[in-house]
Amino acid sequence: MSEKKIPGERIKQLRLAANLTLKDVEGKAKVSATHISEIERGLTSPTVGALVRIARALGVAPALLMEPGRGHTVEVVRRAERRPLRAADSGVELVVLSSGGEDLSLVEVSVAPGGGDVVLPLLSGEVFLHVLEGALEVVRDGERHVLGEGDSIHAGADGPVLAANPGAALSRVLCATAPAMRL
Repeated sequence: MSEKKIPGERIKQLRLAANLTLKDVEGKAKVSATHISEIERGLTSPTVGALVRIARALGVAPALLMEPGRGHTVEVVRRAERRPLRAADSGVELVVLSSGGEDLSLVEVSVAPGGGDVVLPLLSGEVFLHVLEGALEVVRDGERHVLGEGDSIHAGADGPVLAANPGAALSRVLCATAPAMRL
């Protein structure tokens, strides 16, 4: 696979995975279906502007279309290899379960009852929180969401995500972020 074909191949894969036609992407990206088809087949290279509009139409970051594939990788993290990180005097512990490179992180967050706010250091991207035990209060866009055991929340992150334990017992929360959290 040559570097020149990478954007086109990625665009086609993502378009087909999203069950979108060339016309669907044309309507969202304001780039002609003919031009998108030529890009997908490696006959032409997109301008930066067209690449950004196509990426937005597909719901992905433009860099995802340009980065050469890294192939399939497997990461195994054994329980004994997990690194707990404790926030001083806050009752919060983070355990890195998987770093997944720069694309994804998976962290277990434990918050003591009455523990301080959990601040997940995200500047942009997405966050998914799933409460394994206890309760978690999450504030996003001025709205307060109280989650109980088994509840989940998924949100875009355009700044730090704030959460706290409103319950009387320890809270354990599974947290996935894309891109990876910077700990």
